[in-house]
Amino acid sequence: MMYRIIMVVFTGIIFLSCDPVGQSLTENKTPEGRIPTQESWNPVIRINSVGKENVQARAAYSAHYVDPREIIFIGKVKLDFFDLDGAHSSIMTADTGRIDEKRHLFTARGNVFVESDSGMTLSTSIMYWYENKESIYTDQPIVLTTLTDTLYGIGFESDANLENWTITKPTGVTYREFGNE
Repeated sequence: MMYRIIMVVFTGIIFLSCDPVGQSLTENKTPEGRIPTQESWNPVIRINSVGKENVQARAAYSAHYVDPREIIFIGKVKLDFFDLDGAHSSIMTADTGRIDEKRHLFTARGNVFVESDSGMTLSTSIMYWYENKESIYTDQPIVLTTLTDTLYGIGFESDANLENWTITKPTGVTYREFGNE
């Protein structure tokens, strides 16, 4: 008799500790009430254009949605950029990210940091990578550190390896002397 009671209690505990089918997806609804069609933990997403891999996106978690077509990245978001020869050129890190699949636009948010393999760094709060133009840009305040300078401004546009860049509204003072040309 005691054996039956123990088995009934044990079985009840097992059933009560299990989640109903589909509950994990319901709990992962976004604030808008959407449920992802796919979820991944520690995903690696490769983005190819011109027949070669040019970006590799990683994060702690990703959720794919159909309407609108987008992928949300949360936690330890990293984008590795590659040049046309397939060599690594830079890395972007952020707290969160979002791929708008219709516009081919990646948005990085929160503690965004870009570091080129040549040693230049850029930090801002929001950065966009536009796949079709293969460029990064922001309209937010930035800090750009080169091998010789630290530059500040509002607004920035560059190729992903930080070689050809423009600061839209530069700010600050320099004490560097320029030679007469």
